[in-house]
Amino acid sequence: SSLAQALCNSLVAVASHCWRWGSPFTAMGESSDRKHLHYGSLDSALEKSLNDHGGGGPNVHLSSSGDLLDQATEDMLRARQQHEDAVRAFEQKASQRQLAVPTGDAQVKAKLREFGEPVCVFGEGPYERRDRLRTIMAGRTAPAMDSKRQEATGDEDLFYTEGLEELLEARVKIAEWSIPRANQRLVKERRQRLDEDQLEHEERVDRFSTFLQKSMVAEVSQVGDERPLTQGKFSPDAQLFCTSSWSGFIKLWKVPSCEPTLTIRGHEDRCHSVAWHPSARGTPPFEGTTVRLASASADSRVNLWCLTESQPLSLLEGHEDRVNRVVFHPMGEHLVTTSHDMSWRLWDIATSTELLLQEGHSKPVYAAAMHPDGSLVTTSDLGGVVRVWDLRSGKTIMPLTGHGKQVLSVDFHPRGMQLATAADDHSVRIWDLRRRRCMHNLLAHNKLISEVGFEKGEGRLMLTASYDGSIKIWSTTDWRTVKVLIGHEGRVMGADHIPSSMGGHHYIGSVGFDRTLKFWSTQGKAEPAIDASSFM
Repeated sequence: SSLAQALCNSLVAVASHCWRWGSPFTAMGESSDRKHLHYGSLDSALEKSLNDHGGGGPNVHLSSSGDLLDQATEDMLRARQQHEDAVRAFEQKASQRQLAVPTGDAQVKAKLREFGEPVCVFGEGPYERRDRLRTIMAGRTAPAMDSKRQEATGDEDLFYTEGLEELLEARVKIAEWSIPRANQRLVKERRQRLDEDQLEHEERVDRFSTFLQKSMVAEVSQVGDERPLTQGKFSPDAQLFCTSSWSGFIKLWKVPSCEPTLTIRGHEDRCHSVAWHPSARGTPPFEGTTVRLASASADSRVNLWCLTESQPLSLLEGHEDRVNRVVFHPMGEHLVTTSHDMSWRLWDIATSTELLLQEGHSKPVYAAAMHPDGSLVTTSDLGGVVRVWDLRSGKTIMPLTGHGKQVLSVDFHPRGMQLATAADDHSVRIWDLRRRRCMHNLLAHNKLISEVGFEKGEGRLMLTASYDGSIKIWSTTDWRTVKVLIGHEGRVMGADHIPSSMGGHHYIGSVGFDRTLKFWSTQGKAEPAIDASSFM
């Protein structure tokens, strides 16, 4: 311990001497009083040292900030290139796994002949030959993938395509028609808010929901066609119910007796959708040649019917694949159609011409709905994306993503503030158009939901139809299930609210895969007469 203490004392003495008088190990000829405490930037000290030693010699090179930046940039570019090469190799391997390569050796050789490659290489077996064909096929498709990647990473600015003069006139007409109605809707909403308290409104809706829960039953059931029915819609005056089917027939049924009044051979292929013109009134026989009904088919055609003849009044052609849905504009002069060709189109009914071919979906476009004001249209695709379009400007103003699977039905609330979307993920989402986000996510059914629709008028109720064979009625105040209607033996393909109460009673029409249509009402034949108007 005494030796260690002595060693420490000697080191302290040497350190204090070096701090006061400089290091004893100085070079010959140097002054012992040279200062070793430097202040300021190291760059100035190094520059002074280099000047003292004649520039530092040829072996000394100090990297400037520019050199360091260039080196960092080169490293970043090299790393980015390596990343892109790795991604390209991964995509090529993935595409190779997805390629449909023939399995038989004879088919593999024939395919190699088509590509102009050697049929057999020395020492190659059937397995190696098939692997070589896969590599060749992937190499032929690689340039296409590169071009797609360049397009995806290209200019993402907005672009516009020149439209027809008729389209401009239609947009102006839609704007002039929709703006006053939007103003009327808002004025009516403010007046209702002042006249009636929100709690009173909710209590009134709850009373009606309770009445509907106790009294709504299946009133009538009818076999509608030889093949499954696809859609059913009430006429605007609630006197007729129209059904479409896979057989291509369109049938009209009286409400509420469910008696067939008119049958039309609408299409040679499956008829997927029907829509009533907003001004359609009355029952057969009709008079005049005005458009009363539209139908869409898997043969990519849309027919407009006056219902006075067995032949369509006009034919709308332009879609390249099956047409899924048709919807009339509330003004009654235009029609919107959606198709599997990943586009929706706007048609002029008077001239039967196509005004707009709108792209924007990456999957087949399926559902469509019109805003009550006529200013907006909503479309959905089989990729789960919903888009809200402004018909007055042509822009997509609100892409809604939230569903995990295909969205098959959409509908606006009559007050215009909410949008309901139903999808294959068994859920219904309620979107607030003012806040631009989903407000409620309802796990509605156990299987695909084929239809969602609000009650016409006040929008107190919402119905959903599903492939699980049930129809559910929901209250729009607290989004609880009011009634579950079970009667179809298979999938429920579609359902619709009656536009206005008939005899003071609420009706719902539904069509199913079991080829039947059913009317559900608060006045069942087995029930005593009840005045439902007192609950309105």
